[in-house]
Parts: sequence; C-alpha cells; structure tokens
Amino acid sequence: MHQIHTLPNGLRIVFERLPYLRSASIGVWVKAGSIMEGEEETGLSHFLEHMAFKGTEKRSARALADDIDLLGGNLNAATGKTYTCYYAKTVDRELHRAIELLSDLVVNPLIRERDVEKERGVILEEIAMEEDSPEDLVYNLLHQGIYRGQTLSGTILGSKAAIASYKREDLMDYRRRYYRPRNTVVSVVGRFDQDALISQLEDAFSAWNSGGEEADFPANALLPCVDALRLEKDVEQMHLCLAYPGLRHMDEERYSMMALSGMLGGGVSSRLFQHLREEQGLVYSIYASPSSYPDCGEFTVYAAASPRSIKKVIKGIRQETGKVLDKGFLEEEFLRTMAQIRTAYVLSQESAYQRMAHFGTQLLTTGSIIPAKEILKKLDRVKLQDVNALARKNLAQSCALALVGKGVAKINIG
Repeated sequence: MHQIHTLPNGLRIVFERLPYLRSASIGVWVKAGSIMEGEEETGLSHFLEHMAFKGTEKRSARALADDIDLLGGNLNAATGKTYTCYYAKTVDRELHRAIELLSDLVVNPLIRERDVEKERGVILEEIAMEEDSPEDLVYNLLHQGIYRGQTLSGTILGSKAAIASYKREDLMDYRRRYYRPRNTVVSVVGRFDQDALISQLEDAFSAWNSGGEEADFPANALLPCVDALRLEKDVEQMHLCLAYPGLRHMDEERYSMMALSGMLGGGVSSRLFQHLREEQGLVYSIYASPSSYPDCGEFTVYAAASPRSIKKVIKGIRQETGKVLDKGFLEEEFLRTMAQIRTAYVLSQESAYQRMAHFGTQLLTTGSIIPAKEILKKLDRVKLQDVNALARKNLAQSCALALVGKGVAKINIG
C-alpha cells in the first residue's frame, strides 16, 4: 500500500515498499510539460530536461555521465504534455545514490550559456528526426487543429524557430516558475527501508527553495475542425488520424473508454484491425487510443496506408463506427476486451517502475492516487451498456481528420 509524506518545503513524496524485490524505481515528476507553455515558450520544458544533464553545481557533464553509468541501472528523463520526469531504475542497495543523483539533476543544474548553445543543436537534430516520422507529424498536426490557440496545440519538442531563438534567461525564467517543491512529486517503489528512505530524501531535497505554490494547468478545450488538416510529406504511405471527443483525466467514464478503445481498435481481434487489415488488407498499422488531460481529451483512430487506398480506409473506419452507433458492441467482444484490459493492468502492477510511474503521474496531475484494488473494482463495474452508451455519445459527434503524406491536397475525402 502506498504512503504519502510531505516535506516542510512542500515536496510530496509517495512511496510503496515491496520487500520481495531486489530493485527500486524512483521518479521526480515536475509539473512542467508542454501544456504549461505559452505561445512564446514552446519546447522549453523539453529544453530544460536536456540541460539537466549538462552539468550541476557538484558535477561536470562527464562526471554526471560517469556516475549514471556507475549506478549500474538506468537513469534518464522524459518530457510529456503534463510533466517532465527524471527517473532511475536500480538495485535496492544503490537507491541512495540514485536519490542523490536525481536531486542534483533537478535542484542544481548550472544551465550555462555555452551549454545552451551546444544542446540547442542536439534538440534541433531531434526535431529533424521527428520530422522524418510521419506518425509523429500527423498527431502534431491533429493537435494543432483541435487545440488551436491553446497550450495543447504545441509540440513537446517545440518548433525549430522557437528553439533557435531561446536564450539562457528564457530557460531560467521558465525554470523559476515551475521547478519548485510544491510543483513536484517524488515517487519511489521497490525494496527499501522506509525510515532510511525518508531521511535520504529529506537530506537530498530539504534545501530546495520552498517559494511559490503549485501551478495550475492552463484550461484547454477540444475545438471542432470542419476541414481536413493536411500536411504534404514525401513518404510512401499516407498517415491519418480521426479524432472524436474524449474524456478528462478524472472522468468516471474513463474505464468505459478503455473498453471502447479496445473493442474498436485495441488489438488483433478489434473491429478495425479485423475489418481493414485482416479482411481487406488495406493497412499494416491501425489502432485506436484515448488521450486525456485535466479539462478535455480526444479519442483517436490512427492508420497508415498507400495513397490509393486512403479513401477506402477512411470509409472503412466510418463504416465500423457507424455499425457501433447502430447496433453497439457484442457481449463476446466486451468480455474478451475486458479480460485483456484487466490482465494487462495486473501484469503492469508487477513492475516497480510502472507502479512508480502510476503514483507519480496521478499525484502530480490529479492530486490523488487511486489504489490498484480500487481500479480493478472500477474495471469490474464496467458494463456493456455503459460502453455502448459512451460510444453513442462520443462517436456520433463530428470528428477531426488529419492527413500527412504525398499529394494530400488531391485527396477528396467526400
């Protein structure tokens, strides 16, 4: 069972002891993701993540790299829409070193001007790599349309122009706003002594400036897109996203949404996979997935196909959603999908890292944590009629269409 401890400076610590393991996972979760970035700040959360590894008050960049490798496990970082996470997975006896390393990265980065210039080039290369991924591009294009004019419309990496323009002070200003104890959660799961853990975390983080309160997530809302969103890209396949209204982070229907997503496009037995890949051979990749945020969310169907087949793919997706609206899902589909969802969740709970990530993201983004037993109970309470009602409500609404590929301007959707 997890426990929560708050340091005097406001830093929240959530931890769960699993004494049967010989490992531990720890993450420092900062509410500094792309959703927090204004129009002139796109990519700053990710830029700061990179800068943490360029040297601290205690370590040079090379010393950091050496200490990370000496840890013997895995220490890294990631930036998402709602957070930046610095995390480590290691054996239990090295947890104290992981704590000290992570606190140094998060609390004491130097962020020197010369390092900003070096890392700017690295991030520009990362953006170039993303531009070679049409699947990433079609999701970016979709978000630019359905969240236009709002913070969710920006990409996590930022634009080339934005990254090229930032100065050290831009990063420092952004950091001062969001890198503070009350805007951060430390999550630890694995084998450890509880008293020793709290003592180590207090030593590592207690001197962190306690100024400022927790930041609020900016409001965002899903906006309708009448026309298809199109991006010309010289690639062999055409990539598409169809996006329907989704749910918020804490919407009670989110467990029904998991079932809807699974039955429509979650696995090899799902309707879209069977109809468009197995029966017609129109696609190699097709899936459905929900994304949720504090105030809104979207339910997206993604597919990739040859340009000559794309109209058939869109028609096929609409036919399948139409069948769901007309007759709903079948009991056998529901039972099969719920078994998959429940099993996948139970298996994920056997990973210290997955449990750590669940605790960290939940406490940071919603302010609370739902225990695993309660989540399983909520999954067991989902009924087929609940899923069909949700499908009728959401899939009946107008959807946005984003297309990336060669000759997108010539595609007549109809």
